[in-house]
Amino acid sequence: MQLFVFRELLGAIRAKSATFFTFSGLLLFLFLASSASLFMIAPGSVSRSAEGQPIEEIRVFLSPRLSSATIDQWFLEWRERDDIARLRFQFAQEFDASASGGVFIVLPADTAMAGALSSEFRSIDGVTEVIEVPREPTIEIPSVSLAIRISLLVILVLSITASLFCSRRGYRELLTAFSGEIRMLRLSGISEQVVFTLVVALGVLIGLLGGLLLLAVLYLLHQIALSNADAFSLFGGLTSGIRILGVGLMGVVLGTLLGGLAGLLGASLLHRREFDPLP
Repeated sequence: MQLFVFRELLGAIRAKSATFFTFSGLLLFLFLASSASLFMIAPGSVSRSAEGQPIEEIRVFLSPRLSSATIDQWFLEWRERDDIARLRFQFAQEFDASASGGVFIVLPADTAMAGALSSEFRSIDGVTEVIEVPREPTIEIPSVSLAIRISLLVILVLSITASLFCSRRGYRELLTAFSGEIRMLRLSGISEQVVFTLVVALGVLIGLLGGLLLLAVLYLLHQIALSNADAFSLFGGLTSGIRILGVGLMGVVLGTLLGGLAGLLGASLLHRREFDPLP
């Protein structure tokens, strides 16, 4: 019986009410998409490459056979050089537990001169190895400005407000067209709760469809982001399957709840006098 009445209720949807319900569903989807965007904003995986970076420091490994006097002499001489900005001495074991001897950590005064310094150190008798350490690449992780976050929040508020407004207008048109059947149902003794539940169920159905649409869109974007992560660097969360699933399911639940709220607003119209049973 309830399924038959629900089918008749859907059959009473006309062009005007269908337009309002369509806009309501699209605005609900916009609300859900904006909500999901706030959770998708996250830095994606970033590959760090030191290739082409200027040399930040030079590690000069010394032979363990060098005397302390020689090491001290080199330290004093190199410290006074204009092409060396900073010099310090460390034990080789700090870099490699199996190594022995000492290491001079040289910071070039000019990165352009680092190559020449390295070549000079390699030619010195008593130097076993020279390692050039490039500067850590500076990677700017895309960040979302306050303006974008505020814009998303404004869209959230406006979209859900407009969605509920369109939903109520759609229900008004639908229930007006279905008013005769509602009066007949009440006259035949059908429980008021049945009619109320069916009207709310229509809103739940619209909200559920909006949530499922969001889940499908997120899955599609996830597949695209996996093959082209750079294009979605601002929304790095799209590359995380677990986050996509969590946000998608949250969207389904939230869409269903909001659809139920819209249905309750529509069901509140049933108390109007035009739906009272005929005398």
